[in-house]
Amino acid sequence: MNNIIENLISDLRKTRLWPVAAALVVALIAVPVVLSSTSSSVPVTPGPTPVIASGSVPALPAVSVTTTPSNARLTGPERNPFKQQAKAASSKGTAPAAASHGSSGNSSGSSSSGSSPSGSSSSGAPAKGSVGGTTTTVTPTPAAPPPPGLRDTQAYRVTISTTNSAGGVETINPVKRLSPLPSDQLPLLVDLGVLDGGHRVIFAVEPGTVVHGPGICTPGPIDCEILSLAPYQIEGVAAASSSGKVSGTLMSITGISAQDYPSPGAADQARLNASTTGRRILDASPPKALSLFVYKPGVGAVVDLSNVTVGGN
Repeated sequence: MNNIIENLISDLRKTRLWPVAAALVVALIAVPVVLSSTSSSVPVTPGPTPVIASGSVPALPAVSVTTTPSNARLTGPERNPFKQQAKAASSKGTAPAAASHGSSGNSSGSSSSGSSPSGSSSSGAPAKGSVGGTTTTVTPTPAAPPPPGLRDTQAYRVTISTTNSAGGVETINPVKRLSPLPSDQLPLLVDLGVLDGGHRVIFAVEPGTVVHGPGICTPGPIDCEILSLAPYQIEGVAAASSSGKVSGTLMSITGISAQDYPSPGAADQARLNASTTGRRILDASPPKALSLFVYKPGVGAVVDLSNVTVGGN
C-alpha cells in the first residue's frame, strides 16, 4: 500500500501535476465543511398560507324545522256548488232519449217560449236548467230503480220537483194522478200516470203550452200533445200570456217507486185515486193523441197503444 502511494507521488512530481492533486484534496475537505455551516445559518421561511375569498364558495341554504301547523288563506268569494244561482244563461238541451213508442223528442222548435233547459241524468246527479232567464240547479235524490211491473198489493208512487218564480225548487211527493202541473193555478200539464214498465211518466200538454228539453213528444215536437219524461230529465214548460210575459217552470221526475199496501183492495183504491181538477181540465179540452195512452187500473200504469198491432200485422 505504501509503495502505491509513493509511486503515485513520484509520478505527479515527474509530470508536475502535484499542485492539481493538492488542490483537489483541499477542495474535498473544505466543500462539505462550508456547506454544513451555510445550511445551519440560513433560516427556513414558511410559505404563504392560501387565502380563500369569501365569495368564492356558495353558501348553503338555511333549513329550519317547525312543528307548528300553518294554514293557507284562500282568496276570493266563497262558492257553494249546490247553491241555486239566479242569473241569465243560455244553454242547449240534451239529445232526447229513445222512445218506447217511436216518437221523436221535442227540440228547439219550442225556444220561442223563452225556456232553455239543459242537462239530464239517470244517476241522480245534480243538473241545471233555465227558464225565463233564470238558471236553477235541481238535485234529485237517487232511488232504487222502479220495478217493471206491480204486484196486486202495490201502486206506483211518483215524486216531481219543480221550480218556482223565485228560482227555488219545490217537491211534490207524492203526485196524485191527473194532477195539474206545476199547480192548479197554472195548469200547463196533466199527469196521466206512470208508463207501463215503470221507467217514464206520461203527461197531457195543455193547449198554448210550450215544452223544451229531452222529453219525448207525441205526435211530434211542433204539435206536442203528450209528453213522456224519464226520471232526472229536466224539461222546461212554459206558456206566453197576452202581454208577452212567459210563465213557466222547470220540471224533473225525482222518483218512481212501487208503494206497498196491506191488501189488493187498498192497492186498487190507490190506483184509482185521481185529481178531480185535472179530470175536468182533460174533459174540457182532451188532446187527440190522448186516445193512444190509456190508463189501466188493473196494470196500475198507462198503456201505450201506438205499438199495438191489429190482426197480427
